Amino acid sequence: MIKKAILTALCLSLSVMCISETAHGFEAIYECNEQLLQKFPNVEAIKKQFGDGAKWQESTMPSIHDANLELQLKNMEHPGIEIRTLGYILEGEDRFFITLADVNKAGFVEFLGIDVGSVREDVVKKFGEPQQIDGNELIYHDEDEFTFIKFVVENGIVTEMRLNNYLD
Repeated sequence: MIKKAILTALCLSLSVMCISETAHGFEAIYECNEQLLQKFPNVEAIKKQFGDGAKWQESTMPSIHDANLELQLKNMEHPGIEIRTLGYILEGEDRFFITLADVNKAGFVEFLGIDVGSVREDVVKKFGEPQQIDGNELIYHDEDEFTFIKFVVENGIVTEMRLNNYLD
């Protein structure tokens, strides 16, 4: 009986360790968002990383919820990566969001250690089984489907990764 209890406790602790090493589903998506914002906490960090080789488009528009709130939209394109951001100032505080990171070249951004060139099996190990498969695309999304990560896989290799945040 004691051996069985010890064995059960050991199995439970090992399963908890395995679960905690890999975030699945929407938890993985939120973790990727956090990692992306740590790497690029503002537009200046993106400009520093990609320098003069980046093409920028900037525009402003009023918020659909508050006509007095001006949204700053900035899109950066560089060979192998595109990043779109949304920023605004609310109550004197800068707010910054990355609404899109589309990557098709290794070495720019990783999603939980997955990069362009990673194998499909590693994606599934990190993110779990895809919530949706569309042709050669593995798609993971949050509960409300406002945020998703898509991995394009060709011949078992990730060729493109996209994190998309739909902000209201």
